[in-house]
Amino acid sequence: MNKELTRKEAIEYLKIPEKHFDNYFRNSAEIQGYKKISRWYFSKSNLDDWNELRKKRTLSLGLSDYEKCFKFAIKMAYSSTGGHGTGIRGARSEVQIADDFIIGILAEHGFKKFLQNRFWTSVKLDMAVHPGQITPQDIVAVKKKRKWKEPKLCIAVKSSKIKSCFNVIDPLEYENPKRKSDVYVFARVDLPSDHLFRILREHSFFRKVKDYLDKNKNFRKIDELKKIKVWICGFSWHKELYKTNEIPGQKFEGYRYAKSVKDMHNSDKDWNKLMSKL
Repeated sequence: MNKELTRKEAIEYLKIPEKHFDNYFRNSAEIQGYKKISRWYFSKSNLDDWNELRKKRTLSLGLSDYEKCFKFAIKMAYSSTGGHGTGIRGARSEVQIADDFIIGILAEHGFKKFLQNRFWTSVKLDMAVHPGQITPQDIVAVKKKRKWKEPKLCIAVKSSKIKSCFNVIDPLEYENPKRKSDVYVFARVDLPSDHLFRILREHSFFRKVKDYLDKNKNFRKIDELKKIKVWICGFSWHKELYKTNEIPGQKFEGYRYAKSVKDMHNSDKDWNKLMSKL
């Protein structure tokens, strides 16, 4: 007989933060529940299926991967492409820009590793900085019969924080013939907000502060950064995203194109079909 769990029990069973669980349940509906009287319940077997797929779709990147991505992010921050957008102090600082870029680059590297490890497909990413422009596609070559060839599909890898539930595409990128993609892959990247401090924790600038925090229980510690988890949530074909002015918890200025994680293609069959077309 399938066991049913309360919301609290389901969160404890999955061992994920409460905020993440509520987003996956209420916003994307990738976690399914059912209401009895005034209380929500969750099937243990359904939770097991969701959790098993999450584990199969999650990969770990090490510090060598992080270093490659961070170097690229710094190059982008100091290129003429990097100055767009505004922050609290007006134009975004180089640190803010690099922080924006690194999540996306980590997602691309996670996707490359995902294809290699799960579907035995080798691809090349565009890791060259092109000052003054943004490269529209992320995969520039695919290996077929031991030869590198240009992919038959234009693929864009999009990323967000681990709790996010929607792939959101700007109209310029979705509608512009020179920038739009055939396929949009979505990845959740579990990168700590203090990742740069974690890398510098043993630097002379930080060591005294780190030692102080370690000795005082009323302060958070600067933990070591050992690995970054990238969760490949699925993909959508270009025509499948919908035009909207908002998603749960966020209203846009103007409109965007969006797709929920629940409605993305994510089975092994789906991925194999995509690989056959690539």
